[in-house]
Amino acid sequence: MRIGVISDTHGKVDRALKLLNELEPLDLLLHAGDFYRDGQLLGEALDIPVHAVAGNCDFPKGGPGEEVLELAGKKVFLTHGHLYHVHSSLQKLLYRALELRVDVVVFGHTHVRYCQEHEGILFFNPGSVYDPRGQQGPGCGLLIIEGREVKASFGPQR
Repeated sequence: MRIGVISDTHGKVDRALKLLNELEPLDLLLHAGDFYRDGQLLGEALDIPVHAVAGNCDFPKGGPGEEVLELAGKKVFLTHGHLYHVHSSLQKLLYRALELRVDVVVFGHTHVRYCQEHEGILFFNPGSVYDPRGQQGPGCGLLIIEGREVKASFGPQR
């Protein structure tokens, strides 16, 4: 299963679409918030299913704050990250992931790419399309689930 991962698009749907098109073929899209509606628009443009969560910029009626998905035999926790204060630490997010017994955590909010395992759980943040921070430019991510293995990589930068 090939899963496109994007976050913090903040209305930059055209830029996000260009990045995601380079990852095709995709079976599914995960949008980790800011702006929730962008996830729906990208799913329609790519003609693939999408799961999106609301971020801190989505305000009261943006969508769910988090979602747990069963994807190709793996349990994936999708959240924006602001509810777990990921700017200061991943500790609260780790506790929630352990509580949920997930294999993968997809989050955003920091606008910084991140891919690392903690206590056997893969934590993956594709960075930001709108306003990337750190050394990378705007980008996206790719999760590939094959059997028991989950491979994560960062997509193209623009």
